[in-house]
Amino acid sequence: AERLMGRENYLCTRRTVSFIIGRADDDHEMALALALSVALCDGGIVASLPELPDCVNPASLTAPPRCSMNACRYAGSCPLIKARKRARQAGILLVNHALVMTDYRQGGTVLGPYKRVIFDEAHHLERSVMENLSVRASGDDVERILEPVWPIKKDQERWKFLLNELEACDPSIDRVGFLEGLSQSAMTLREAFVGIFRSIQSSLNPDGELANMKTRYLDGEETFADERENIRGFLLNSNMFTELLKPILEIKVASAVQPFQQELAFLKDEIGALSDGIRFLVTGRDEDSVFWLEWGRDGSLGKICGSPLKVDRLFADYLEETCETAVFTSATLVQGGSFQYFNERLGLRYLDRKPVELVAPNAFRYDENCLILLATWLGDPNGKGFGEGVAGVVGRIVQDTGCSTMVLFTSYRLCFSTAGFLRDHELAGPVLVQGLGESRETLSEKLRRSRGGVLLGVASFWEGVDFPGDELEILVIPKLPFPVPTEPIVQARSQKLRALGEDPFEKLFLPEAILRLRQGVGRLIRRKRDRGVVIILDSRLDRRPYGDRILSSMPSRAIRVETIDEISSRSIAWLK
Repeated sequence: AERLMGRENYLCTRRTVSFIIGRADDDHEMALALALSVALCDGGIVASLPELPDCVNPASLTAPPRCSMNACRYAGSCPLIKARKRARQAGILLVNHALVMTDYRQGGTVLGPYKRVIFDEAHHLERSVMENLSVRASGDDVERILEPVWPIKKDQERWKFLLNELEACDPSIDRVGFLEGLSQSAMTLREAFVGIFRSIQSSLNPDGELANMKTRYLDGEETFADERENIRGFLLNSNMFTELLKPILEIKVASAVQPFQQELAFLKDEIGALSDGIRFLVTGRDEDSVFWLEWGRDGSLGKICGSPLKVDRLFADYLEETCETAVFTSATLVQGGSFQYFNERLGLRYLDRKPVELVAPNAFRYDENCLILLATWLGDPNGKGFGEGVAGVVGRIVQDTGCSTMVLFTSYRLCFSTAGFLRDHELAGPVLVQGLGESRETLSEKLRRSRGGVLLGVASFWEGVDFPGDELEILVIPKLPFPVPTEPIVQARSQKLRALGEDPFEKLFLPEAILRLRQGVGRLIRRKRDRGVVIILDSRLDRRPYGDRILSSMPSRAIRVETIDEISSRSIAWLK
């Protein structure tokens, strides 16, 4: 059995050597520190790198999207090639969903042939396929692409060697003029690309009111009408830059210079791919796709994005063309005893073969191990004062029980609000808050080491974390995890369902909320002997007709409680 990851997780020997050589003249201490870090790296995996110098972006050292693989001079020491060779010899290969789809799009060249696949956590598949097919352009893309060869200077050794080769091939060439022209073109390209983003921001978000938001656009030609000149300028400059590179790419060079020449060739390809992406995004108008802009916290434009709305037919094609057997497994594939929602999203209805379905008995005795309390007196979860009410419940329960507690939020706004109010409760353990700079792994480890700590989590804490035994005994869910209606993909899907005469709430919002809620509750009971309490505070479970349907999807029966004293007494009795 072998594990294989996406290429961005492996160091690229060629890029790393080139980076070190390119910086050695200006900062030999930094270059030496980087070389030592890479030498101490475990198996060439980026995540295992020791601490890097502050000025080094790990992304500059990873395997690029385009690579000559075995034709590369450094193929013998390439971590990615070694990993793929081990993968080809393995009987069992462990990969993520994204790599499976990347392999399919690249004609099977990544993983090699296989007949059987097991998709664990299969409820994520649709999203993984969509992300794999999405097109994104970020404001720093050109700078990122140029970084391995920047700055373009005549006194740098690698450029000297390459220009010597070029002069030997064509003595009439003006080396200094050629390099200055290339440097100026690269600078103009960077400025033109950044100019597109600044112009869009100035036109569509001049006051920065759209900070930290996503806004959908329906017609690229209309949305970016005022930026046509900037876009045209970037596309023209990208063509000019790649034309200037041609003389260097077409000459035959000595083996010592080949890696750098190769670097420039891939750079040319990446600039071309970025140009194609920009053309697609700025002209986007497709009823089967959705396009949007992502704004940063300061109101600046961060990304331009486009994604397909549905992946059902493509995924069905993948299954037909690739697999004899495919198994989909997850704790949350079934809703109301049926796989219909999952089958529709992934196009299994298009297959000639009918899926064999199995709902396996649960290994955990939730009725004996998991107490679900429904406390709905805090009022509207979108109303003022809700965060203070949540903090009151959490603070009291932690003080009374002394148990480690996690609170799962659907927004950072409510998370930070609750965290502020919790500071007044003088809890014995730490209050850990996601979104303040520490990673999920760091926060998880701090909760495991603390008794009576509180972790306030958003997004990634709803699943994929494991706190067995007394590492986590109380889980609080203030608000039902419905999809955000203003999210571009959710918005576009809702409109499409309405156009088909279907109810978006029934077909999209409610199934997604049930799936997410079940994933969240699943964080609590991780072993057969675990015991814990789930406290749900959303009053809509009482006020709305869908409340019973959501509660019936829970692993054990929910008990309604009327006071915080009752929450406390029931929790203490349950956890004895």
